[in-house]
Amino acid sequence: MGSLPPSFLGKKVYLDGHNKQFYVVKYEEHTGKKKSNVLLFDQDTPVIFAVIHHEGNFLDSFYLTNKTTQDSAKTMERYKKIAERKKLHKVTQDDLRDALKPMNEARMKNENIIKHLVDEHLEDIKHLWPSRLLTLQKTDGKSNNSLILVSLQEALELANPAKAFQFLVRHRCDDFIPNLGSKVASHPNLIDDVTSYFLSYNEAAIVEKFLFESVKNVSVQDHDLIEHLLNTAKKIDSIYYSNVMRHLLSRLFKRVKQETGGTPRDWLNETIHDRKLKQSIVSTLKKKTG
Repeated sequence: MGSLPPSFLGKKVYLDGHNKQFYVVKYEEHTGKKKSNVLLFDQDTPVIFAVIHHEGNFLDSFYLTNKTTQDSAKTMERYKKIAERKKLHKVTQDDLRDALKPMNEARMKNENIIKHLVDEHLEDIKHLWPSRLLTLQKTDGKSNNSLILVSLQEALELANPAKAFQFLVRHRCDDFIPNLGSKVASHPNLIDDVTSYFLSYNEAAIVEKFLFESVKNVSVQDHDLIEHLLNTAKKIDSIYYSNVMRHLLSRLFKRVKQETGGTPRDWLNETIHDRKLKQSIVSTLKKKTG
């Protein structure tokens, strides 16, 4: 089944045995499930092109001053295009240093810094570009509440959810995946996308958190979506002998009582039309009360 494909952005690569001289991966392109083309930087200058296997082995590498291949040329061309675009952004070097800090520690000399960070995240998500902000967070970040991460959360609220999902997994920002559950009402395909991707790597916990967030945000009157979520929970329970469906039902029943004043039994009868799913729900509820 394998482990989740890594993101090498922000990784240090040491060239000697004394851990002194190193380069940093600041640009990465996934070229398949098991390979990535990357650029290693000395400060802000790309120095080495490399092809890395997802387990971390270098399949090829060379100094850009010594050699050029079709792949390295195309990679450099795409990097330069993005780098030129970044120069047009209103985020200064001072802003980037400030962005590593939480709100209560940041100097906030630029009163529009959050907006500018959100704008850069949105552009990266739209084009699925390697994020210099998330790379900076990985290399120098010490706070989980940095302006970079706070602004990423704001950007995810505005971005196309399908693109946001791809962006997050490419950068291995899996902790943000459950938040996409707030978007399933308008983008129901997310349910299958998130589920199939993470279950293929045996990462059920992320899917569970995503489903829990989803049932907080879908309409209790949306019969098709409710059935879809519960059938997904049923699938997880059958594989991992878990109780995801029970937890989803508990959350849904609470919402039904608060929002409609009706009983869970009446709501189930009106909402669930899938006969096999209904049987599974009855069985689950019997286990809960039995």
